[in-house]
Amino acid sequence: MSIDLMKALHENQIRTLTERVRLSLNEDVKKLGFSMPNMIVNAAVSNNINIMIRNGGRDEDDSMNMKKERGVGFVVGDSFFREESRTGRDLGVLAAALHKKRFGKLRVLDAMCGCGVRALRYLVEANADFVWVNDANEHTRPTILSNLSQIRQQEDYEDHENNNMGRRKWVISHCDANRVMVERYLQSDYYDLIDVDSFGSDSFFMGSALSAIQYGGLLYLTSTDGVSSGGHRPHTALASYGAFIRPMPYANEIGLRMLIGGAVREAATRDMDVWPVFSYFARHGPVFRVMLRVRRGKPKENKHYGFISYCSLCGDSRAFSWDEMREICCPCPKQKYMDSFFHESDQWL
Repeated sequence: MSIDLMKALHENQIRTLTERVRLSLNEDVKKLGFSMPNMIVNAAVSNNINIMIRNGGRDEDDSMNMKKERGVGFVVGDSFFREESRTGRDLGVLAAALHKKRFGKLRVLDAMCGCGVRALRYLVEANADFVWVNDANEHTRPTILSNLSQIRQQEDYEDHENNNMGRRKWVISHCDANRVMVERYLQSDYYDLIDVDSFGSDSFFMGSALSAIQYGGLLYLTSTDGVSSGGHRPHTALASYGAFIRPMPYANEIGLRMLIGGAVREAATRDMDVWPVFSYFARHGPVFRVMLRVRRGKPKENKHYGFISYCSLCGDSRAFSWDEMREICCPCPKQKYMDSFFHESDQWL
């Protein structure tokens, strides 16, 4: 077979695959009841064709199926996505919308965007002025681009040297999350809301996120470290959050207090004060999410940062501030039941 003939057959196969994918994609869009611009459909088709070529022409891979969340249509592609995390995204968008209504502006940095649905919802539902969309996996770019292309750029230029994005609504990058946030800080490019939806401990990103946040802004942190919050790795919790955690019957609450306390401690080293707006726990991770308001200046008092005690025999549990450390005790006779009584340090009370 000649080279020209092989090339012609290959091009014909690609055209056939393209048409097949386009028809299937249009049917999925109609079923969901929303429309998408041609440029988005073309990007999705192109990405799906690449997947099918890798699969030998088979369209068994359903990772490009269209989804819809709170009226916003998007594509998942090969990126990580959890439908169960919808409530966490709802709360983030709600807080962002209220911030925009109160202050009249909203610039968002989505440090780990996945398929880009959070960034898209910040733009559509919270009416964000600008969103920096980052994911370390560069292979997710076609998916992210196809989703964000629903929001048309007002001017197609950017000047990183002078920290001028013109009137662009979004920018996509593929870097380590810490690097992106530190670079934004070095460029004096601060954000009203920074969303860090990380896996495992979030303490690794707290410092860089606090550096890039605007005073008065919102910091949305995540932890999926249910082992440490359950008291099974107290030394790991101490290293990550500055809290020595022991097993308690309310481990989910402890996980949230541990995360907030770690942020309070990290912020204080930077002359910042953080205050919880809300906290949310979901079982499917487990996932601990806290929204924090960041303010200038160290905390004026530490009554909300201290110790929680618990007795495994009588069930007594109390909160103590640093000034009350001498009063930490339990109704049980100390000389007989001392081994059953313990306290956990440095948490949000």
